[in-house]
Amino acid sequence: MCCILHKPAGVAMPSIHILEQMFLHNHDGIGFCTSSGQSWHGMSFYKFLAELGKTDDKDEIIIHMRWATHGSVSAKNCHPFYDEKHDIWFAHNGVLPIRSTHDRTDSEIFFREHFLPMLESHPYNSRVLWDWVNVERGMSRFIFMHKGKVKRLGAWYPFAGCYFSNMHWQF
Repeated sequence: MCCILHKPAGVAMPSIHILEQMFLHNHDGIGFCTSSGQSWHGMSFYKFLAELGKTDDKDEIIIHMRWATHGSVSAKNCHPFYDEKHDIWFAHNGVLPIRSTHDRTDSEIFFREHFLPMLESHPYNSRVLWDWVNVERGMSRFIFMHKGKVKRLGAWYPFAGCYFSNMHWQF
């Protein structure tokens, strides 16, 4: 199961030990995005740390560490996924009932083929949109960053000033 970390603005990044434990349990790729526009996707924990070191504690940061269930183990399948037109990032923890096609993850297919078309017909702050998303996500955890503002859906766990989509990396 993947793990997502949301570091709110003004909160210190968790320790390298915590990040390393997350990666050891979710080693199929890493990605992150920040409210100031930085992002990175890759397979190397050490390159991830180097890029993350260029971020600022003032930023909202979403980090996704992947455990592959759909799509190949590759940087192109790392979350968070981005849509430039709407300036929105998306990451997912869980499994959606979506058949993987063209070596894409269930998460990317949901984001690009389900969520973005719905966003075209309903404003981002629409209750209709978010009621629909909550039904579609089932037990999954979703996180969105739209124009630098983060929205978490599902059960999240507060720890060290941050929010984690699960705590399996502790075991």
